[in-house]
Amino acid sequence: MPVLTDDEDLAIQAKLNFILGARTYDTYLQGFRCAELSGGVVITYARSEYMAGVISAKYSTQIAVAVESIVRQPTAMVLILPCRKQPR
Repeated sequence: MPVLTDDEDLAIQAKLNFILGARTYDTYLQGFRCAELSGGVVITYARSEYMAGVISAKYSTQIAVAVESIVRQPTAMVLILPCRKQPR
């Protein structure tokens, strides 16, 4: 799977901060990371299992829009998993 670069990840986070607003972004997406994109599926990580569920239910569409606008590839699905330790 193609791994997103740190620059792409940071650009996606900045776009989400702009779309959702700082308060919502800080409440729900603190520690959020976009890791991979393959075949229209974006794999992301949230800070906990609970937050992964909340983000998935409320913000999957906005994440897909942000990823598409930065990476310039179609995004059909967003998969949000609980955090795993990943080197940056």
